[in-house]
Amino acid sequence: MPGSVSHVEIIPGGVAFRGRLIDMYRANLDLRIPTRILMRIARFKASNFRQLEGHLKKVPWELHISAETDINVRATAIHSRLYHTAAVAERVRRLVHDRLGTAAQIHAVEGETRGVQNLLVRALDDNIVISLDSSGEPLYKRGLKAQGGRAPLRENLAAAILLWAGYTGREPLIDPMCGSGTFALEAALMSSRTPPGWRREFAFMSWPAFKSKQWQHLKKERASEIAPLAQPAIFASDNDPGVCTSLSSVVQQYDLSQAISVAGRDFFDFDPGQCSRLPGIVTLNPPYGIRLGSNREARNLYTAIAAKLKKDYQQWRVAVLLPDRRLATGFPSGLKQRKVTHGGLTLTLLTGQIN
Repeated sequence: MPGSVSHVEIIPGGVAFRGRLIDMYRANLDLRIPTRILMRIARFKASNFRQLEGHLKKVPWELHISAETDINVRATAIHSRLYHTAAVAERVRRLVHDRLGTAAQIHAVEGETRGVQNLLVRALDDNIVISLDSSGEPLYKRGLKAQGGRAPLRENLAAAILLWAGYTGREPLIDPMCGSGTFALEAALMSSRTPPGWRREFAFMSWPAFKSKQWQHLKKERASEIAPLAQPAIFASDNDPGVCTSLSSVVQQYDLSQAISVAGRDFFDFDPGQCSRLPGIVTLNPPYGIRLGSNREARNLYTAIAAKLKKDYQQWRVAVLLPDRRLATGFPSGLKQRKVTHGGLTLTLLTGQIN
């Protein structure tokens, strides 16, 4: 992030920083790991609804939200006397509507809704923080319309795993159980220095303060930094012809064939030497859960994966997701273990070099 960002600190659930609007643009465009970028627009103390309404009336809503924008108010409360979150959200909706006028459409929307501005109200120990969601749809939605596949990873988790594995974008990468190709697609963006938000839009584009010329200048700067690969260094394969066909379509649609080669192969028949003479990184998100059947079948699969890595991927770095840490026993002991959350499940990630 540029030098205008300051006061960076880790907070529960994320990282906070101070900056200008252009820094918020950059964060949405460039950061690969976050799910969303929130902008705090008000902070005050309130222990009852009279105090809450008094502070809400002072917020210059028209500076932040266009009257024509649909708004979704979401409230949470922890250790606060304003514990009735539905009533808190109702007050916010009513007062924002009064301030913006009759054109405002204020809704109680559940979940992620495209084209709606999320307004978040958080009450903690009677301290109220109001934030605008500048991202809109979650940032892991890169705008690459890949099919879900059998066990789709969110793109921001895939990016984090690649970084933990030491991926720089300069070494070969093999994704031999690719499914929808999230690892391969994310690696292609990273290797070509393409911003993760390059192909999508954001909620801040509907804000009254949005400066289109500033945004276009930022994208022009980023365009000059994108450097397509001379030849594919990312090799994606799967034993499911359907997902390979879908991934190939995405690769062609978004002109990523210079970075990614897709083939229909089984992992256990895959020879990494056919892709690269030099060791690189192999990423694995094998099937798990009900798709594996019994615990014995799961153990057999992961034992076979570990044996294949030891046999054919010497000196390669690996990133492999396990549904149960006990399945790590067959893998090299020097691999680092991390807990990660994926689809509501707690998985174990192994990273390191196969020796």
